[in-house]
Amino acid sequence: MGSALNILIIDDEPVDREIFKQYLDADRPGAFVYADAGTGKEGLRRLRDFNPDCILMDLNLPDVDGLKTVRLLHEGREMLPCAVVMLTGTGNEEIAVEAMKLGVMDYVVKGPASAHALPRIVANAVERFRYQREIAEHRLALEQRNFELEAIRAELFDEKERYRLLAESIPQLVWTADSNGCVHYANQRLREFNGAANAKMWPLESLVHLDDRTALRNKWAEAVRSGRAFESELRLRRTQDQTWRWHLMRTAPIRSTDGGLVRWFGTFTDLEDQKRAEEALRQREKLDSIGLLAAGVAHDFNNLLVGIMGGASVVRESLDEGHPAWSMVEMVLRSSERAAQLTQQLLAYAGKVEVGLEPANISQVVRKACEPVQTSIPPNVHLTIETADDTLLIETNAGHVRQVIGNLVINAVEAIGEQDGVVKVRTAMESVGQSLSGSTGSESGEPQSNVRGYELPAGKYVLVEVSDSGPGMDDQTQTQIFDPFFTTKFMGRGLGLAEAQGIVRSLGGGIRVTSAPGSGSAFQVLLPARVAALKGAG
Repeated sequence: MGSALNILIIDDEPVDREIFKQYLDADRPGAFVYADAGTGKEGLRRLRDFNPDCILMDLNLPDVDGLKTVRLLHEGREMLPCAVVMLTGTGNEEIAVEAMKLGVMDYVVKGPASAHALPRIVANAVERFRYQREIAEHRLALEQRNFELEAIRAELFDEKERYRLLAESIPQLVWTADSNGCVHYANQRLREFNGAANAKMWPLESLVHLDDRTALRNKWAEAVRSGRAFESELRLRRTQDQTWRWHLMRTAPIRSTDGGLVRWFGTFTDLEDQKRAEEALRQREKLDSIGLLAAGVAHDFNNLLVGIMGGASVVRESLDEGHPAWSMVEMVLRSSERAAQLTQQLLAYAGKVEVGLEPANISQVVRKACEPVQTSIPPNVHLTIETADDTLLIETNAGHVRQVIGNLVINAVEAIGEQDGVVKVRTAMESVGQSLSGSTGSESGEPQSNVRGYELPAGKYVLVEVSDSGPGMDDQTQTQIFDPFFTTKFMGRGLGLAEAQGIVRSLGGGIRVTSAPGSGSAFQVLLPARVAALKGAG
């Protein structure tokens, strides 16, 4: 990183402060310069003269808690003055989320593992903060430039031809409207987007999604009253494929030479790809952090179970079955075995399961996976299986794939409930290519929506789809279904889908979900078509 980093440690425990320094110096001696503070207020005072690159802050301070101290650091600033890493004795997901919203770079639970990782955590926090500050500066410059351009366009209104050429040449959807929101001018891009190539005037809100119209009307009415520019993010319908895409709407008033309001000038900037990328990044970071935690808990818990099961086994072997304590020891062993299964599910969610690859025909695996499930399906649900003949003999783990398919079929059956319905399982081959934006996609170039935002390499994949005619899911539910311990069932543990996506990720594949309220759900598992060796084919 070059020159030494200034580290301000705010912790009411002097011993903890010295421990942090020792771990930082042990990994990178001479790379850090330190300043101490025992309270939040003292830390704020030291901030002025020390100019730290990173603050290590305890959550529980004697005068002001860590979160409130972070808010005080925010006062008068758009972002924090430096990188902040929050330290706590006990993990709390709600506090961690609140800290991240306030701009904290990392939230670390004190302990040996985090202490050893402290140099890396600090370095990453400083680097991420510098990137964020650079992005904020660039964004501010870009926004300033955009406002300048919009002012220039307003000044060129009277020069009609030059204005037309400018409006037609920029990549945004450009329009002018009266105070009632009736569009009088639309550039070629907007007319093609709207499908109103020959329309002379039309209401602006006819483009806008029903759920966004109320907010647009309120902002428009306030802008007309105040005569001020405004911005709004909303969804517009693209006529070509009838899809809704997020856009940033920027609007500014056009005034006559005497200052009177004549018309409104506006642009729509497509945000859909940006929002998809941001959501994919958020989901991937969320999976990585939760997966790391789940794997750590599972390993530690498994180590404890080894001792419990070993001791209980020895005790059971030393007792006769008629002994009063024998049944209790047997119950301890059975409970320990169930707990061991739970740790395996957590490891599967984290993508840490051991995967042994073997030649397998996915169509045969699907049929075998559905055999035991068919006996437990209620009579109101009809299960159909359509297996393709052209699926390759690939290298995968048949046992894990059967487990995934079984979980998905059971979930589909339970989603239908007591109503009559159909669960369909099918297999096929699918090619994943590169879209124009460089992200993975189908051969048609549409972006490939893979669970949690993980990209699938281009190539051939075996597709296993489990679909149902149940009630479907809204967008909010779809963002949570793969989270561990999230469930919509009264007695569920919420690990089935989390385990499934972890197994599929371990096999190098991905899961796509398509669902809408009232339209059922479809889970598509994509597994890489690694062709098995000839001996595997017999």
